[in-house]
Parts: sequence; structure tokens; C-alpha cells
Amino acid sequence: MSKLDNVCHWPAQTWMLSIISLILCVWFVAQAGYAAAPHIVEEVRFRSEPASTRVVIETNGALRYAVGRLPNPERLYVDLLQARLASGWQNNQLSVNDARITAIRVAQHHRGVVRVVLDIKRIKTYKVFSLKKPYRIVIDLQGAKPVKPPPPQQARAPKPKPPRKAARPLQAKPPPRAGSRPTIVIDPGHGGKDPGALGPNGLQEKTVVLQVAKALRQLIRKRLPRYRVIMTREKDVFVPLTERTKLANDNQAEVFLSIHTNASKRRNVRGVETWYFSFEAKTERAQHIAARENNMSSNQFSELERILRDLHETDRINQSALLAGATQKALVRSLSKRDKKVPDRGVDGAPFIVLLRTEMPSILVEVGFLTNKTEAAQLRRKSYQNALAQGMFRGLNTFLSKSAMKMD
Repeated sequence: MSKLDNVCHWPAQTWMLSIISLILCVWFVAQAGYAAAPHIVEEVRFRSEPASTRVVIETNGALRYAVGRLPNPERLYVDLLQARLASGWQNNQLSVNDARITAIRVAQHHRGVVRVVLDIKRIKTYKVFSLKKPYRIVIDLQGAKPVKPPPPQQARAPKPKPPRKAARPLQAKPPPRAGSRPTIVIDPGHGGKDPGALGPNGLQEKTVVLQVAKALRQLIRKRLPRYRVIMTREKDVFVPLTERTKLANDNQAEVFLSIHTNASKRRNVRGVETWYFSFEAKTERAQHIAARENNMSSNQFSELERILRDLHETDRINQSALLAGATQKALVRSLSKRDKKVPDRGVDGAPFIVLLRTEMPSILVEVGFLTNKTEAAQLRRKSYQNALAQGMFRGLNTFLSKSAMKMD
């Protein structure tokens, strides 16, 4: 009797039962073999920021891992259990050489275990966690405060050259905040060569949102004088999306508000809605709007989503969702005084590039549809623009008053 007969033997009474039994046994053996198969480590990559480094290990499935730290020289390692390197793996070492680590080394430590080693310069804290869709292990390292140089020793002659750190312009402090006041950044969407959505009689999104942004700035300056207000553009000029984000981060803004108008192929669609950053668009409509505001195709959008999944900033996203909810509620209430039929299109999340790398709560407000004749006519009026600004201001003020953030 063969080994397969030993595993799959079933005292059959009929020919049909024998066939069914054989199928079940083959399925069982196949499943057992599948469960034992190691997962594959497909890619290891990193991203360096001024104060942090992120290392991402992509695998083809969920796996267990162990983390350890070794001294002399200092190293942090992650052992990926029941794993193997993908065939054709060529680069077993990645040169990083930022302020926290010098290199990342990857190897098949022994059968069934892939080890990823980070050669550490100096770190303050680190955390390791796993994510799904796609499966990956993420290592986040935070920088440590620089060590003060030791006092000069009289027995040593002074060095002829200044310390290397003094010549590194990238370590310069961020721009000072006027009077140490907290900052709010308002971002009128589009501008210059990018008109945005188009309405009847030559009405352009870039013009409408700039006027609304200026009205909002005036309200904040008048009613919240403890804040300074910065706009990403004050005239009809083109500003890249990444530069808008950088402006907010460089000025250590407390809140970032991006203002836009909407568009639809269906001319009867109207209403206001507020968006916050999310790793993925949950609906086809959310994907379409984000692709339009990001100025990219659907295929490019899908690739962007894959990259964005590596950014795990739960607290900022939660705060942005709260800001979006407060703004949307106040905006609808303000507009309903003028138009009781204004549709409340709610709050949703999608991966907008302009909100991607912000370091503060940030939202994108769609203040109406230029493709709807009724709303386009309203958006032309100064009084309606002021009502929009009033609504956004009240939502912002509600969020700031309830926020746990401490103001200077």
C-alpha cells in the first residue's frame, strides 16, 4: 500500500464515495502544503525626512515577525518568520546615510527567516507595525536631539576647520513665526495656467476660490487676531501642489484649508462637501474627484494609492476628519439661510496630493458646482462668497476651540 493510500484510505461502499474521499484527501494534503509555504519578501525601501526615517518591507502575505536591538555597533533588526527572499533578489544592502541610519541590510538569515538589519547612527524612538492591502512591515525611526560637543581640552590644539555640522544648511531652523502666533494657511485651489473647473459665461474655479479665500482671511484676522493667516497664493498664479503643502509645513501651521469648486457631467448636481486625507477612495466618485483635483489619470491615481498606503498618520487623519465635520456642518447652516434647498453632500476621505504631506489637520472644501447654473450664479455673488467664508470660519473656530492642541 502506498503512502497516499495510507493518508487517504476510506472504506468506501460505493464507487462515488471513493471518488469523493479521494478528492477530499488530495485537497487536505494540498492545503497542508500551502499553509507551510513561506511568504515572500518582495521589496525593501525607505524614505528619509528631516526628523524621521521610514523603512517599508513588502511581502505577499501576513507574517509574524520579531524585533531586536544590538549594541557595538548599534543595530535594529526585524526577523520575518516563515519567509524567504524573492527570486532574483539582487540588492542585499541599501545605502541610506541620513541622520538616523547608515544602511539597511537584507539577508536570508537561515531557512524560513529573513532578517532586515538597520545600521543605526542615532535615534530617539522607533516603532514597528504591520499593514494590509498590500501586506507590509513598517519601521518608523524618530531622530534624537543632537549631542552637545564636549568642552575643549587644553592639551589639544584647536582644529583649523569649523565643525562639519556648522556647514550643513539643511539643518537650519524653520522660518520664525511672527510674534510666535499660531498660523492658519488658506489654499485657494488652482491658479495661473490651471483654471480648474469651468462654469457658464467664462466663470473659472481659480477666480471664485481666490475671492472666497480672501473673504475667509479677512474674517479670521478680524475675529481671531491671535492667529496669523497665510495664503498659498494671493493672485492668479500657478503654485504646484507640493509647494502649497511645503508652505504650511515650513510655517508650522495649525490648520490647512484648501478651497475648491466642484464639477459634474450631470448639470443638475449641486451642493457643498468637505474632504479630508484618506489612504484610499472608498467610492468611485471619491476616486474621480481626487484624480481631478490631483490632475492625474485614473491609472496614475491607482499607483498613487499604492504609495500612499505607506504613510500611517492616524492621529492627523482623525483630527482632519473632525475639522472636516465641523466645517461641513457650519457651512451648510450658513448657506441654508440663503438657500434652504442647498444639498449637504457630507464628509468623505480620499488621497488628495495637496493634503498628503501636511503635518497638521487639513481639509479640502468643495464650495459648489460650477457646472450647475444655479450654483454658478450664486458663486459669482460677493454676498454668497461671504456666506461661504462665514460657514468655513465658524467650522474652523469650533474645531480650534474644541481641539486638544495648545496654543502659544
